[in-house]
Amino acid sequence: MERQPRPGRLRALAAGAGALVLPAALAFGQPAAAQDEGTVVYAADFEDGTVGDWAPRGPVTLAVEDGALLTTGRTADWNGPALDLTDHITAGGVYEISLDVRFAAESAGSQISATVQREAGGETAYDSLVYQAAVGGEWATLSGEYSIASAADALTFYVESPTPDASYLIDDFQITEIAPPGVDLSIPSLKDVLADSFPFGAAIDPRDLDGPNGELLNKHFNQVTAENHMKVEAIQPTEGTFTFDAADDIVEHAEANGMEVYGHTFLWHSQTPDWWFTYPADHPNAGEPLGSSAEDQQIMLDRLEAHIGAIAAHYGDRVWAWDVVNEVISDNAAEVHRNSRWFQIFEGPEYISHAFRIAREQLDAVGATDVKLFINDYGTDNPAKRDNLYNLVADMLADGVPVDGVGHQTHISLNTPLSNIEASIDKFAGLGVLQAVTELDVAIGAPVEGVEFPEYEARIVQQGHYYRDLFAMLREKDLASVTAWGVHDGRSWLRGFNGTRPLESPLPFDDDLQAKWAYWGIVDPSHLPEIPEEPVPDYARVQVPQAKTAPVIDGDKDKAWKKAATVATDVLVEGGADGATADVSLMWDEHAIYTLFEVTDPTLDESSANPWEQDSVEVFLNPGNTKQGGYGDADGQYRVSFTNVVTLGGNGPEAGEITSAAAVTSTGYTVEIAIALAEGQGAVGAEHGLDLQVNDATDGVRTAAHTWYDPTGQSWSTNKNWGIAELVEKVKNDNGGGGKLPITGAGLSVAIVSAAVLAVGGTMLVLRQRRAAAWGE
Repeated sequence: MERQPRPGRLRALAAGAGALVLPAALAFGQPAAAQDEGTVVYAADFEDGTVGDWAPRGPVTLAVEDGALLTTGRTADWNGPALDLTDHITAGGVYEISLDVRFAAESAGSQISATVQREAGGETAYDSLVYQAAVGGEWATLSGEYSIASAADALTFYVESPTPDASYLIDDFQITEIAPPGVDLSIPSLKDVLADSFPFGAAIDPRDLDGPNGELLNKHFNQVTAENHMKVEAIQPTEGTFTFDAADDIVEHAEANGMEVYGHTFLWHSQTPDWWFTYPADHPNAGEPLGSSAEDQQIMLDRLEAHIGAIAAHYGDRVWAWDVVNEVISDNAAEVHRNSRWFQIFEGPEYISHAFRIAREQLDAVGATDVKLFINDYGTDNPAKRDNLYNLVADMLADGVPVDGVGHQTHISLNTPLSNIEASIDKFAGLGVLQAVTELDVAIGAPVEGVEFPEYEARIVQQGHYYRDLFAMLREKDLASVTAWGVHDGRSWLRGFNGTRPLESPLPFDDDLQAKWAYWGIVDPSHLPEIPEEPVPDYARVQVPQAKTAPVIDGDKDKAWKKAATVATDVLVEGGADGATADVSLMWDEHAIYTLFEVTDPTLDESSANPWEQDSVEVFLNPGNTKQGGYGDADGQYRVSFTNVVTLGGNGPEAGEITSAAAVTSTGYTVEIAIALAEGQGAVGAEHGLDLQVNDATDGVRTAAHTWYDPTGQSWSTNKNWGIAELVEKVKNDNGGGGKLPITGAGLSVAIVSAAVLAVGGTMLVLRQRRAAAWGE
């Protein structure tokens, strides 16, 4: 539909703050101006006989001996010489740090490490520049490239050795700026390239308003969304106390630079202060959780009216649209609505309609009658979730609820079928509402920190082609705006999701603020090279024997399981390696595939309202092993908690039904599951895509997740990376059909998948990504 004019509006992860020790892959094939050999920004050769700017880290003695800095008196591995780098390293720049090192005569020790301690936003991180390099009594040169995405409060470089009492010397220390921070002003601006289609926005916070980040923002974007500073906890941290300073900075910058502002968000189950869900101070039950009485519901509505009213009075029509409600649709297709505290207190979804009516009333009261009201959610490319959101919006419109638009967050990956995204946009177009892509990023599947990622170069090129096809489709649609969730890769929330992922690169600009192939896919696809070929994965495979007798699904391991195959969930995809795991027994018959999880987990927790953040197990099943990408009609994700609460994911309409039982044990719990198979699916020789997952929760938060095979953390959204279950009459192995089976993967035979990734054609198959508040996450 035609976008309505809005006159008078324009009046004039510690997230994403990580550092990156850069591999050569980051320089691969990007169209950019040639760099010279760099500029030395700091050097120390100790020829003046003093330690200069260097200071002891721990109870060590620093002295200059023969023109080099000698460190003695160490008692711990972290002790050593340290240098403050804060004034020498600028966010967005790329630096080579080098030094010569050797151990002192007759000193023990054989390894040296060079590390940067980074302080930002109250958090401390340690970035390894060179880790335990082999060094002896002769001089050796250590060097590495270093970059930070956002300004740090403090950076401290230090030299250490795993031999606590070792003494060593350093010399010829040098920092060379090899890629100065800056923005290429010679390339086309994205906002201009897309001007005939839609405004192009970025999610930002005040860090992105100044310096190189601000320059990149101003050149390429003409709309902004506050990444965090307009959420409930930021605007009203305590009841009745409103703080607009950070949000004002964003709005004022937008107005000064001809940008529009998209507001995010009035109501969300997350990042909302606890006080909102408790009785107020003047109530007899002050501080206690609210119930679901009419009185309690009115407390919630009064608070919402006061909150939206204060924002409306403060901003009026300076913000052209607001996400009135955010993420209210459940990832459990059968459940439909998210089981949030809002839903619980109102005993249903009525609060959503109330929120829109309140928002319209409060904005109209201050004359902001043209401000548009959106409902926003992720996973709208999933057909089941899309349909549930569609039905909600259609029902509200039929009831006269003032819903103006639908926001598709579009946190996606290279495996997300574009046809699913297009189908969702086309379906909502039939309702006559505005539509926007509100939080776009395209994850390339980078691994957690410390895992090699040789596919990086190919994925960056593949991403360019994906952006090309995505934006070609989006330009054909009637969209109010498209917003990227971050200005550049170094500011992406995905860098810190599921553990540090320093190579995740989901946006059109890289850490150095330079255009990537994703940018050229949008602007001029003729720049794109061919996608390098990656080896076809040889997926892990397990032979699943036919059950002579179907097990009784009661949570107990009966005799029927004696000849079952058994695999282990040893692949870490999130959190701590010491998190809960399981041995999983597998069988089948013509009616169902059966799984028995024997979970080791000493502490059981189901306090979170989110089922994936409770102690639970999951089965992912793709009948026929089609591996087409998103969930097909027969595909299913089945989650069962240790108390036998069943939740379903984006299951297709033909996914089999589940029967389950659970029992707590002395070492954890067991879950027994039967998933119905359609006629012909339960037969000798049939192959089905399969994965298995164990979620470990502590105090309402998921602290670990382990799978059988898929290392990506993406099983909730795509079947591409699942293993294969081959249905056989009987397994022929040394265990006589029972015990832990040989599992083939990548041409290898291993007893259990025990590494975080599987070797694939000499490379590592690692495709991790996605969203904190997502199904399976």
